[in-house]
Amino acid sequence: MKKRSKNTETRTMVLVFMTVFIGWIGFSLPYPVFSHLFLDLDGSLLANDTSPQARTLLLGAAIAVYPLGQIIGAPLFGHWSDRIGRKPVLKAALLTAVAGGAFLAAGVSADSLPLLFLGRFVAGLGEGNIAIVQSLAADVSSPESKARNFAVIGIAMDLGFVVGPVLGGVLADPSLSEAFGFAFPFWTAAGLFALNALVVPLFLNSGTRTNPSCVTEPTPPLVRAVSDPLIVRLLVLSFLTYWAVMIFFDFFPVFFVQLYDTPPRELGINAALLSLPLILSGLVVGRIVTRYGPGTTAAASFVLLFIGIALFVRATSQTGHILPAILVSIGINFGQTATSVLVSDAASKAQQGQILGLYRAITVLAGGLAAAVGGYFASLSPQAPFMTALAAAGMGLVMLMVMSKKARRAKA
Repeated sequence: MKKRSKNTETRTMVLVFMTVFIGWIGFSLPYPVFSHLFLDLDGSLLANDTSPQARTLLLGAAIAVYPLGQIIGAPLFGHWSDRIGRKPVLKAALLTAVAGGAFLAAGVSADSLPLLFLGRFVAGLGEGNIAIVQSLAADVSSPESKARNFAVIGIAMDLGFVVGPVLGGVLADPSLSEAFGFAFPFWTAAGLFALNALVVPLFLNSGTRTNPSCVTEPTPPLVRAVSDPLIVRLLVLSFLTYWAVMIFFDFFPVFFVQLYDTPPRELGINAALLSLPLILSGLVVGRIVTRYGPGTTAAASFVLLFIGIALFVRATSQTGHILPAILVSIGINFGQTATSVLVSDAASKAQQGQILGLYRAITVLAGGLAAAVGGYFASLSPQAPFMTALAAAGMGLVMLMVMSKKARRAKA
């Protein structure tokens, strides 16, 4: 029985890994291009007389629309996966991502700002599939393997973020092929989303869980969550973590474009290099969480984020940003894994999809607000958005220390 359970866990995690890996290649393909669509004065998406401030504000809004879709999609898809089953809901989420990718690519091809915004929103809805694959990982994990399996999801994201930006930077370069250009990475991303939607349902076990208790439970998952003080505190902690994380991710390319006028191919390479320490730290973070606990790992992530971002904004050359970016990358991986394990451990087995969907919504809410606020601050200076990330990391560390102190008093 244990052998069968272990085999089921392995097969499921292989599928989870491939789903996230392919999806994140598609998600990150346009990464080195997106800032140029708005900030390039010779681009065709915006009128030539659009002011630099208006361009950065529109860029921030376009970045923010994606997580807005996630905020709606993640808890809904997570809740439905508890009620109906993981497989049919995951299929629906993946098909939604395909539609969003196609709208987005069409918007870039047609220089249509409304279609681009629509595509970003619908693609964000489809990104609710992350809550489902996290639930799948929680379903098949033992207490000993949960941190490792959640780290596997992070590694898949990081690997996708290595391949995607490099490939996107190449596919956006018309000097390499007449077929290439700014729209080509977006169409390639839509194709990868379609591949996921076709392949995943073929291999995912149709018996993946449905929780009858969720069908008859009259209390909405959001109400249950906000009535639990521990889950509320953990969600606030996750919000602060992802504010710092997403400010760095979203405004890393904007920073280099504003300060150094870095072209798309170099941005893609920079993003890939940024992912290498993410991957390497992902190989050990599961063991660290298991050995030292998710709370201690989360505290370490805040320290690394604060120090790394502070050094990053003070650097005066492109090479001077390398070491700080490595520290930030390790902090990102520690924070993502630790907060997801903390929230999953605080939720009951019957509510994994619902609570992890809410967790995903909170983290992308942080990303959406960070993008909107960061867009405004980026119009003031390249370094300004990162000041808000420093504040979030500092607040998170203080909050975690207070929570830990209260927990020790309660045990005493």
